Amino acid sequence: MAMEGKDKVILTVIVMLWWSVVNCMTFDSTVAQDGSGDYKTITEALNAAPKMSSKTYFIHVKKGQYNENITIPNDKPNIALVGDGMDATVITASKSSKGYPTPNTATLEVYGSGFIGISLSIRNTAGAAGGQAAALTIAPFKGFASFYKCSFLGCQDTIFSSDTSFFRECLIFGTIDFITGSGRAIFQNSRLKARPPNHGQGVRILAPGADSITSNPGLILQNCNISTTRNFNKTQVESFLGWPWKNGGKAVIMSSYISDFIDPRGWSENPQVTQIYLAEYNNRGPGSDTSKRVQWSKVIDKTEASKFTVRNFLQGDKWIPKSIPYDLDL
Repeated sequence: MAMEGKDKVILTVIVMLWWSVVNCMTFDSTVAQDGSGDYKTITEALNAAPKMSSKTYFIHVKKGQYNENITIPNDKPNIALVGDGMDATVITASKSSKGYPTPNTATLEVYGSGFIGISLSIRNTAGAAGGQAAALTIAPFKGFASFYKCSFLGCQDTIFSSDTSFFRECLIFGTIDFITGSGRAIFQNSRLKARPPNHGQGVRILAPGADSITSNPGLILQNCNISTTRNFNKTQVESFLGWPWKNGGKAVIMSSYISDFIDPRGWSENPQVTQIYLAEYNNRGPGSDTSKRVQWSKVIDKTEASKFTVRNFLQGDKWIPKSIPYDLDL
């Protein structure tokens, strides 16, 4: 069937936008499974990347499915992996907590500060039966990481966050605690989709904690869309915005759309945690009604919410790369 004029215009705009992004970057190496690049695997390209580089080292990962567990070591800061689109460049593996500690189950483990991920899909295919199985672990010791137009697919603990990170226009799938950790992270203009968990299990989106490494931790959703996959049966699954994983952790959902699958109580309890900060501000959608929320969660005002912006919470204007857009304030 011939493409209509409007569709041609839309496709042309998409291609031009991507072409402009790619051509603004000078790649230091290219990964391509067909042999047209410098390396056939991402691991080979990372092994060849310089140690302790003070400037960003750009690796172009061409379209394809890469069956690899990737680790960005702490002696290789400022690595950038740039794909050809979140549906085109896919990194996939299937480690789970049945064989590894949760952070080490991740398909992509980031320990080098200054990491940038753009236009990639990171997947852990262990499934709901695999238990804790991360797609991404972020742990650049007292460092930073940022992601733009990436998708993360997993079930329990899809993203395990330690230290400081920023996500923009990303897509995150999960079931139990699918964004968790003791890090400081903001997810902006992103989509979060709950997947069906195992029978008898529920859904919790955020599971914030705290540790001695990251000061002022918190998991922040700003201008996001919280919904479900098409095969999700909301009448059979008890679903919450999150729960307090550890004392001192914080979770804030602000200026976001919340679909109708969320329990009116909003947040699930953890009797072992007494220092609780779970907050909502200026949300919309059928799941955003706070009139029946648990009493120990908060509805905050604009002044309080402003503490959790890119400017005030991450000081992101000092380190988020120019290739990634962001809203500095509310």
